[in-house]
Amino acid sequence: MPLIPLYLFHVTTVEHSESLLWTFLTFNVFLVSSGIVFMYKLFTQKKVRVAGTVFGIALAVNYILIAIFGDPFDLLG
Repeated sequence: MPLIPLYLFHVTTVEHSESLLWTFLTFNVFLVSSGIVFMYKLFTQKKVRVAGTVFGIALAVNYILIAIFGDPFDLLG
């Protein structure tokens, strides 16, 4: 039994391959880190246009990947 689903802390009815789960996990780490950089630059009142654009694109790609490869209930949380 692979351990990667335990790290995701949620279960769906759609089966995913382990490589696809690693892809999602890696992309979500990038999404969270770009969000942290965006919020830091926003609150320190630095130039946030590039950081905001990167975060927005990463968020949109994340939702598109979930919509394509996931379950509709994955988009809820």
